[in-house]
Amino acid sequence: MKSHKDKIDKKIDLKRENTLWNHILTRLFHRGETIADKKKNSYIIWTSNLWTGGFYPIFKIKFNENKEIVKIETELSLYGKLCLTLLILIITIFTTFFLIIPAIEHYRKINFFFLIPVLLYSLLIFGFYIIILRIYYLEKRYLVEDLKIIVGVETKENIEKKEFNKKEGTFSKIIGRIFLYPFSVFIIIMSIIMIFKGGPNGHKGFIGALIAVGYLFADIKIILNKRKKTKANNV
Repeated sequence: MKSHKDKIDKKIDLKRENTLWNHILTRLFHRGETIADKKKNSYIIWTSNLWTGGFYPIFKIKFNENKEIVKIETELSLYGKLCLTLLILIITIFTTFFLIIPAIEHYRKINFFFLIPVLLYSLLIFGFYIIILRIYYLEKRYLVEDLKIIVGVETKENIEKKEFNKKEGTFSKIIGRIFLYPFSVFIIIMSIIMIFKGGPNGHKGFIGALIAVGYLFADIKIILNKRKKTKANNV
């Protein structure tokens, strides 16, 4: 019987070191391929697709002397960490020069009407963060499920059954979608405007649209898949 390590080896497309440069190359040229940084008793595995942008997880897998998995850790990819750092830097600079400094210089003129755009800006940043987080955890869950199937500790049918039994109509999920769906559409509209205006903000608009569309696509796909299975079970 093949070990966990042997089964994983069959699914690996490329062997690369876990470096920032190789993650950038993954985003540019190797989307959809499974890539691994192989050591004797440990693997670092990752894959990327169009919808996750740079916010995809990497899996750090440790094996015992029998080549069986003894530990799995996940974290954001190096490219994702770079994107997140740049995003935080851009937000910090924008907040400092367009909100904090003007507020200090004109603190006596601050009123309710000044607080409205500040509140909208805060909601925009918070919503953007939630969408990125949602994309990351969805992709992480999918990859964990794929890994379980590959090594044989779970079957596709059992995973689909567990997923089907999860309720999509819970209060928290409904409230989350009421907020995130319109917000995602808003981000897409604003991103399209930025793209058509061109200039230095054009690429930011593309990234924003990609993240928002990626979240909507992944979440709606989950709902539609469950509805198809529900109809099939009712036939």
